[in-house]
Amino acid sequence: MPRGQPPDRTRRRAFFASKGVAVSDTGQIAANAPSMAALNALRAAQTFDDRKRGTADAMVYSASVGVTTNTDMGAFNLPGTPDLQGSFEADTLASANQFRMYDPVLALAREGRMTTRLRIFFLTMDTRPDVPVLTERLRNTFGDFGDGMVKVSGIGEFATQWPLFGQAPPTNYAAALQAVAKAGWAFQQHSLSPAENELTISTFETVNKTTPIKDLRWSLAHVGSIDAAGISRLKAMGAAIAVHPFQYLAGGRGGPPLRTIVDSGIKVGAGSDSAQISTLNPWNMISYMVTGRSSDGMLINAGQQLTRMEALRLYTAENGWFLKEERDLGTIETGKLGDLVVLSDDYFNPMRVPDDKIRSLRSVLTVVDGRVVHDTLSAR
Repeated sequence: MPRGQPPDRTRRRAFFASKGVAVSDTGQIAANAPSMAALNALRAAQTFDDRKRGTADAMVYSASVGVTTNTDMGAFNLPGTPDLQGSFEADTLASANQFRMYDPVLALAREGRMTTRLRIFFLTMDTRPDVPVLTERLRNTFGDFGDGMVKVSGIGEFATQWPLFGQAPPTNYAAALQAVAKAGWAFQQHSLSPAENELTISTFETVNKTTPIKDLRWSLAHVGSIDAAGISRLKAMGAAIAVHPFQYLAGGRGGPPLRTIVDSGIKVGAGSDSAQISTLNPWNMISYMVTGRSSDGMLINAGQQLTRMEALRLYTAENGWFLKEERDLGTIETGKLGDLVVLSDDYFNPMRVPDDKIRSLRSVLTVVDGRVVHDTLSAR
């Protein structure tokens, strides 16, 4: 064993080798098929206690970077899952059993071991005209059900099959969204292209004619690009935009027209679109929103930068709206839930934290529901 190599690395490499998965000398596994083979090998070996531990570890990391509430937008349907009733299936890094994927979270909640909050949007990808899985979800699940730590918030970021992985545009999309609107649920739709924007906005408009959506908290997510006309159409219906600018990753270029969106007056919030697409760490995104620069330092979104206050508000105060919880989350005020974060340095002082150091910020003290869940101060 090479000097300094962790003693269990050999066992890990041997495990993957036994499954036919190659691991490089630096511990990396190639993308696409090798990564899927590795993931499926881990899935097969994983116990329920493993899943609970992984969920708890994710919350520990979330608290360490200052994120106290996470929104989960589901996963693609894992092939072989029972009762999918013709739904689109895909074996990807972002696939899971839709009906059992939250079991570890619920177990931790019952044990009082949640250290950050979770808000759930149920993802469905029906292909049939009668959208059976979505219909049963709406019929048999209470919207906004749960407590302060784990709560059902809406449907998203898909309600039907979508033009991904070679899929055709859905013919049942309007029927699906009409069902969501009539049930009074919040909804968020993935969109990364002008064609997806138009499909979403025009369908929102169709539904809005019969069931007004202005109080339902509907939104368009990611928006790698969107024009002023599209923003105006969403704003006119009372719909919103959730920006998740993963373009900051090295090699990415462009991104949402943040300045244009914010100046339009439309309701807007921000997030990371982690963890398959980007990282959970909010300071990567906030740095990009403030500087317009990608992780390799290149200016990629010139003229669309936000102020530090605007970027932070999109990540905090503005996000409660999407969950129908703006009275409870997002700011430190009397009567709101007891969450706060003490940062490692003064974000608002460019002399102490210049633009190129925003990504280095972390939490030194995180409090959730009045309880300390992360603390590096006491160790100093």
